[in-house]
Amino acid sequence: MPCIGKPLDHRTLKVVYVGMGPNALWSALQTKAKCAGTEIEMFEKRTEYVRNHTVSIDDKCFRSLKHYDNKILKDGISQLREKIIKQKGHISCKEFETDLKLIAEKMGITMHTGGDFEVTSINDGKVKFKSGEALFDALVCADGAHSKSRKALLKMADNPNYQGEDIDFSELSSTDEDSEFQAKKDLQYRVRIKYQVQGPTKKLANSWLNFCRYAYATFKVMLSPVEERVRKLNEKTSEVTIDFFISKEEYDSLSGYNLGNAGKLSDTKISDFLKEKLKNWQAIKHKFCQEIPIPGTEELTPYTLSIFHARKVHYVTPSGKLICIAGDAATSLPYFRSLNNFLVVGADLGRKLGSTTRSKLAKTGKAYEKYASRRARWEGFKAKLKNFLVNVLKLYLWVSNKVFWQTNVWKPEQLKELRKKLPEREAYWHHPSAVLTGG
Repeated sequence: MPCIGKPLDHRTLKVVYVGMGPNALWSALQTKAKCAGTEIEMFEKRTEYVRNHTVSIDDKCFRSLKHYDNKILKDGISQLREKIIKQKGHISCKEFETDLKLIAEKMGITMHTGGDFEVTSINDGKVKFKSGEALFDALVCADGAHSKSRKALLKMADNPNYQGEDIDFSELSSTDEDSEFQAKKDLQYRVRIKYQVQGPTKKLANSWLNFCRYAYATFKVMLSPVEERVRKLNEKTSEVTIDFFISKEEYDSLSGYNLGNAGKLSDTKISDFLKEKLKNWQAIKHKFCQEIPIPGTEELTPYTLSIFHARKVHYVTPSGKLICIAGDAATSLPYFRSLNNFLVVGADLGRKLGSTTRSKLAKTGKAYEKYASRRARWEGFKAKLKNFLVNVLKLYLWVSNKVFWQTNVWKPEQLKELRKKLPEREAYWHHPSAVLTGG
């Protein structure tokens, strides 16, 4: 196979990243800033980052900048930080990844994208792709929650007789096994619905007064607290994203839909109960925010809020090479904690790789494992605490819908009248071709 990566230079450390999402880029930037001479190559099988959901970035994640004097990194991250602050702590995941990639290019990090760079196997000091192979001193795998790199690492670590042979990805199971994790549990089930509206709009709960007047009653209609985000697309269009909790049965009925394959509300697979929730939501937004939804733009994605930490996140090969798994491959946390957690852990890993030597890679791996595990326990405790409060809130909404003395509530007849203001919704959801053709 052709060697598509740079050869090992014994004067510098060679670090290879599998995956080029925000987690991998963030860690690679820290490594390059810590030691400009470190050779870094990144490989990503996708030509374009597919996730475009909005994420919340904790400003504490930028504290790692104090460790560096690199002007390119400081200027680039400062601009990114200001953008996030202006957007009240939120940013599109794709935009976040794109900005990090621009900084990486300026810092001289080599990046490869495309189907030819899908990993086929890993061994002691070499990662193989469909089109070739690359040598490494340290390998960081950030290939997502359903990581085959995690399976490969554990297969190496669990075999006391491993001598550096290839771990072929095609022979690894595509199902996540409980044995891969210290602990794994699905805490909640959610659905994300994105749709476009004409012109500018605003959040339903844009003030405490509006929350008390409208949002709380709407939460009872949705049987869940609703997290809403608004993003301006252009002068004529804005995008609204809402996330709310659903039952396990509702989640199972939406199997097959994911971030790369969103459902449409015209699909017969989408339940009438879920459509009814969105119709009520949009009718209320239309009345109090003058929001006019654009038919056919709705995209629906179910997802779980899970918590897990890999049983092992690093391995030192027989020849002394270091293999680590990072990001969602190592730790998954709900409530926006997963990305924020690794922005902290990844920065620490990047600094360690930028300041280590070949003879100290084993020590670096142990330090990373210890720190990542400690962070996972702490963030996991906070996630479970928040999950308990969410369950209390969901129970309260359910009970408050049953009592007869309700005052702050949307009555069925009121919702029915509000939905009449959106007659095109009925036509589109039940006869989408009629709206599109004008028939």
